[in-house]
Amino acid sequence: MANPSQCLEEGAGRWPPQPPGPYSEAQRLALEELVAGGPAALRAFLRREKLPPFLSEPEVQAIARGALPPAAAPEPAAEPSLDASSLTYFPELSDLEPPELELGWPGFGSGAFRGLTRVEAHFQPGCGESIYGCKEAVRRQIRSARQMIALVMDSFTDTDIFKDLLEACSQRQVKAYILLDQSSFPHFLKMCKDLGVDLGQEKLMRIRNITGKTYYTRSGARIVGKVQEKFMLIDGIRVTTGSYSFTWTDGKLNSSNILILSGPAVAHFDLEFRILYARSKPINLREMSSYRKNTVLDQLLRITVSSRDLTRENSLRMEFLYLRAFVGNMKRKRSWLHASREALYTSSNAMHTSPPLTKRNDSPVMRPHWVVER
Repeated sequence: MANPSQCLEEGAGRWPPQPPGPYSEAQRLALEELVAGGPAALRAFLRREKLPPFLSEPEVQAIARGALPPAAAPEPAAEPSLDASSLTYFPELSDLEPPELELGWPGFGSGAFRGLTRVEAHFQPGCGESIYGCKEAVRRQIRSARQMIALVMDSFTDTDIFKDLLEACSQRQVKAYILLDQSSFPHFLKMCKDLGVDLGQEKLMRIRNITGKTYYTRSGARIVGKVQEKFMLIDGIRVTTGSYSFTWTDGKLNSSNILILSGPAVAHFDLEFRILYARSKPINLREMSSYRKNTVLDQLLRITVSSRDLTRENSLRMEFLYLRAFVGNMKRKRSWLHASREALYTSSNAMHTSPPLTKRNDSPVMRPHWVVER
C-alpha cells in the first residue's frame, strides 16, 4: 500500500482526500421535483435515479407546504444605460443601505477588552435550588442590563420575559433590539395584543423580523428557511445563548440549556447580530395599531350582512361597535363626547324659552323636561 508521500509524489491528489462539498446536483433536482409535484414526485425521482432519501418525512411535508409560488407579475426590465459599470453585477455588495441601529450601540472597537472570560451553564429542569434555571437566569440578565439588550429568537411568547423587557425600557431607559423569525412573528403580535401593549408607543424598542436562507427553484418558486439562532446580548459585554426559547413550554416543560458568556467570545455574537439586523425587515406599526379596529369593523360587517332585519339588538350592537372602532383612547373619547354635547345642547348664550304647559285635572302643570347644567 502506498504511503501518503508516495501518493503526493505520483500526483494522486491531496492527502487525506477531501470530503465532498455541501452542494449536490442530484439533491437540487430532487427538490425541484418535490416543489413541482409533491412528495409522490420526490419519491418517484429518488427511485428512478437510485438515490437514498436525504429528507425526513417532517422535512418533506414542511417544504411541500411552505414553498411559495413564483410571483405573478414579472420584474420590470432595467432601462438601458451607456455606462458600462451598470452592466457589472457585484454580488458581494448590496444596492440598499443597511438599517441603522438608531437607538445606539455600545462602542467596542476591534479587539477591545470586554471583560474576563467567564462561562456559566444553566439547565432546565435543574436539580439545584430551582428547577427553572434557564428562565430565571434569562430574567436576571435582563434585570442587570443598563444600556442595551439585543435579542435574536426563533419564538417569543413568554409573557414574563416580555414584561421584564418592557420594564427595562420604561424604567431604566434600556434600549432593546428584537429580531424574531418571520414564521413565529404573528404569535408574538398576538401576545402583545393580549397584554394590551402598543408597540408603536415603545420608543426604546425596535422589533424586526427575519428569515433564514431562501432557495429559488428554476420555476421561480421559493423555499424560505427559518431562523433558529437564539442569543441575547447584554450591554455588549455578556451574551446568553443555548437551546432555550422564550416560550412557556420551554420554561416549564421542555428540557433545555443556556450558556452565559463574557469576554472575547462576545465580539462574535456582536458581529452576528449586526449582520442579522442588516438582513432583517421592519414591521408596519400603523397596521398593527389598526389591527384591532379592523377586527371590529369586520365583526360589524358580519352583523350587517347576516341580519337582514335591523332589530333593536343589532342596532345597539352596531352602535357599540362603531364606538369601539372610532374612539381609540380616553382622550379621543372625551373630545368626541364633548363635540357631541356641543351639537346636542344649545349654547349658554342662546335664549331659553319657558317650559311648555299642559293640563292635568283641569289645572295647568309644567310638562316634564330635561335640565342639563354645564
